[in-house]
Amino acid sequence: MKKTLIYIVGAGRSGTTLVDIMLGNLENSISLGEVNRFFKRNGYPPKRKKNSAVYEFWSNLRCKLINKGFTDLRELDQLFQNNEYHTAFFKSFFKKSDSYYVQLLNKQYEVLDEIVNHKTLIESSKYPSRALNISNYLEEKSYIVKYIYLKKDPVKVVRSFQKKDLEQPSKGFFMANLYYFIVNILCGITINILKKRGHKVCTIKYKDLINSPEKTLNRLGDDLNIDCSELVKKIANKEPLKTGYLFDGNRIRLKETLTLQTSDKKIKKSIKDYFTRIFNYIVYR
Repeated sequence: MKKTLIYIVGAGRSGTTLVDIMLGNLENSISLGEVNRFFKRNGYPPKRKKNSAVYEFWSNLRCKLINKGFTDLRELDQLFQNNEYHTAFFKSFFKKSDSYYVQLLNKQYEVLDEIVNHKTLIESSKYPSRALNISNYLEEKSYIVKYIYLKKDPVKVVRSFQKKDLEQPSKGFFMANLYYFIVNILCGITINILKKRGHKVCTIKYKDLINSPEKTLNRLGDDLNIDCSELVKKIANKEPLKTGYLFDGNRIRLKETLTLQTSDKKIKKSIKDYFTRIFNYIVYR
């Protein structure tokens, strides 16, 4: 029986890790996090103890890939960057990705299929190029692939990128705005392509998920044809959500469980914030 892969698309610092965790609490589902960073990290999940279940899970995947002949993981990271980073978007758009990359991408999901017992895999790798590549090249016999496009208020994303105490590299004000705009343009193009190909797709805003989780999750369930009723109950009852086997992503992944805080704090806006809002209006409406 085919498994389902739900891939979350979006810009950095947009809350994709949180959505990954939430959906990993659906029945028979597992949160995997940023699978695209597997080779960058040499196959080891960062900041995990060697005897932890998460570390052992990904070490198992690492060993299986090495046994299949993919031995130099650092070199493979460069291959993935050349075919998945935003600069490779048109490579993905025109289905011109490197043949060895296509082979490795399929092997990665083949091994995941072998070691995961859950019916649904949640992945928050974010990159629109990887999203397209999964649609382009992943063998149809393996997975039914569905997509979520997560948008977050550009003011909050730009502010977040200016912080220097987080895992992702910081960006200056103008670079953060440019990054947000370009990545969301690429995400929008990607989502339209995926819809035309017949994939089930849902676009949600982070603020709606936080302020109205029940309504947002029910719509997501309708769009992707998945049952979110039990997850909605858990959130309504403020039950802790398990964080799953997240490989990489926001540091909230390092907690064993978390409880969703259903409120989105309002922030006092500056002139820079109004610039951000206007500049990114076309991609966040």
